[in-house]
Amino acid sequence: MAEWPGDARDIPVCTGPQADGRAEHDSVAGAPSAPAGITAEHPVPVPAPVTGPPRHFAAPPADPDGAVPAGGAVPAGGAVPAGGAVSVDGGIGARLTAGGLCCLAMIVVGPLLGLLWEACAPRLDIDAVLSGATSVFGVQSTVDAYFAMICAVAGVVGGFVAFWRAADAGWPVPLGLGAGGTAGALLAGWVGHLRRAGEVRAALPPNATDLLRDLAEFHVRATGLYLVLPGTALLVLTLALWAGGTALSWPWRRGAPSDRTGLSPRREPPP
Repeated sequence: MAEWPGDARDIPVCTGPQADGRAEHDSVAGAPSAPAGITAEHPVPVPAPVTGPPRHFAAPPADPDGAVPAGGAVPAGGAVPAGGAVSVDGGIGARLTAGGLCCLAMIVVGPLLGLLWEACAPRLDIDAVLSGATSVFGVQSTVDAYFAMICAVAGVVGGFVAFWRAADAGWPVPLGLGAGGTAGALLAGWVGHLRRAGEVRAALPPNATDLLRDLAEFHVRATGLYLVLPGTALLVLTLALWAGGTALSWPWRRGAPSDRTGLSPRREPPP
């Protein structure tokens, strides 16, 4: 037993076999003791953590317009289209089919418009034509105005139907409306002319001149009116797409992403 000199209080220090006895006493009291043969000069070796080359995880590509897919999912292809929306794309075949249907519908409606025009337009007074009255020119202008109004109404309906049913089909839709609308307008004028041709010829005298026959004929005199049907349809389609929130990269919609495509806007980091 050793003592610390110079202190009023004697502090016993255990050495030798007494230290081993105290270690056994401590282990009995609940404190774990070091295994035999392990000293402070030779600690237990600790295995080093296994490390490898650093892994780099590619982050999902960010949307330039500030929209990311809801839930962190990225659409097929790894990128969100410009405008923050995903287009409903059924392939070029589906787009061409939609454009062809628009063209066919405008062509089929043409003869019906011709029948309606022939039934609604005023009839020319043959006696006034024979007498040289100037009122015949007013009747001709009215006939053309009826044709223009009927084609305009049909164009408005056609443009809205195309927007409602095929707004996501892309460029084939306006192409079909333009080509089919022009053909339908020509058919409308031709059918209306044929419906009244017999009536006009029967009312004219046998010796009627070519000028008189031309004045009495029922047909569209202003050829530019044949563009009213396709022009109105394209105008209505364009306005509907613009009002409905469609970008220049149509058919991708640029409206609210959460309303149209399930995409949530990107959250700005807190300051």
